[in-house]
Amino acid sequence: MKLLNNRKKAGILSSLLLLCSTSVFAQAPQVLASIKPLQLISQAITDGVTDTQVLLPPGASPHSYSMSFSDARRLRSAEVVFWVGPDMEAFLERSLPSPEKTTTLAMMEIEGIRLRKNNGDEAHTHNHKEDHHHEHHHGEYDPHVWLSSDNGRAMAKAMAQTLSDVDKEHAAQYQKNLARFLKQMDAADQRNQTIVKKLENQPLFVFHDAYGYLQDQYHLNIAGHFTLTPDQKPGGKHLKSLHSRLKAAGRTCVFREPQFQPVQIDSLTRGLPVKVGVLDPLGESVEVRADGYPQFINSLVDNINECLNSVAPAPEKLALKVNPQQNS
Repeated sequence: MKLLNNRKKAGILSSLLLLCSTSVFAQAPQVLASIKPLQLISQAITDGVTDTQVLLPPGASPHSYSMSFSDARRLRSAEVVFWVGPDMEAFLERSLPSPEKTTTLAMMEIEGIRLRKNNGDEAHTHNHKEDHHHEHHHGEYDPHVWLSSDNGRAMAKAMAQTLSDVDKEHAAQYQKNLARFLKQMDAADQRNQTIVKKLENQPLFVFHDAYGYLQDQYHLNIAGHFTLTPDQKPGGKHLKSLHSRLKAAGRTCVFREPQFQPVQIDSLTRGLPVKVGVLDPLGESVEVRADGYPQFINSLVDNINECLNSVAPAPEKLALKVNPQQNS
C-alpha cells in the first residue's frame, strides 16, 4: 500500500514537471516597441499570443527623450525590441541589449522599407542584398517611416518573420495575424484615397517636418511646416516666409501636435482665415489592439479632412461672390 502511494506520488510529480516544462517552452516572448506606432503594428502581429509593450510614455517625443533606470530594466528584460533606428531614437543606440540576449530590429534597415530623403527629392527602398549597417549616414533620410501605410506593411512583415524565428511555437499565429493586417491596410488605403481625392489638393500646414511619407502615400498638398524638428526653434526668416505662404493659401489649416503647443502658431495665424487643427504622429489616443495601426492612419486622414472641410467656403458663398458681378 505504501509502495503504491509512492508510485502514485511519483506519477503526479512527473506529470507536474512535464506540464511546467511544456508551459515554459510554449511561453511567448516579451516584446517591446520603442514608440506607440510600432507598438500598434506589433500588436497586430502578436494578437492572441502576447501584448506588445511600449517604451516611451505618453507625451514623450522620441526626438528628445532621455531614458530612465526603469527604461533600461525594461530593455534588458525584453526578448524582442522593435525600434525605428538611430536617426529617430538616438537615445537607444548605445542602450540596446546585446544580440545574444535580445533580438532587436531597426525599422529603417528592414527589407522593403521605403526611405524618403530629407529634402523630399528621392526615395530609396531597401532590399535583402544590401548591407543595412552602412548604407546611409545619420540624418540623410526622414525617420518618420511609420507614417506611410506601405511602410506599415513592410514593418509588419519584418516583425512577423522576426517573431516567427524567435518563437516558432506561435509562428502560425503570427503569420495568420499578418495576413489579417495586410487586408486591413488594403481597406484603409482604399478608404483614405477616396477621402483625399475630395480635398482637391487643398494646401495645409503642419507643425514639424514629419509628414512627408503621409503626403507621398496619399498625395496631400503640405505647403509648409512650422519647424524642421520639435527641438529646434524656427528662425525669424522661416517664420516670415511661412506667414507669407499662409496668407497666399487663404482658407487653410495649420496642424499642431499634442506633444507641443508653440505660442508662435497663434501669432502666425492671427487675422488670417486659418484654423488650427491637431495631428498626432505618435497616435497617443489610439487604442492598442489588433486594428490599432489602420485606425491610427485613418485618424490622421480624418483630422485633415475635417479641418480642411471646415474652412472651405460653401458652394453658395462662392456663387454669391460671382453673382453680384454678373447682375451689375
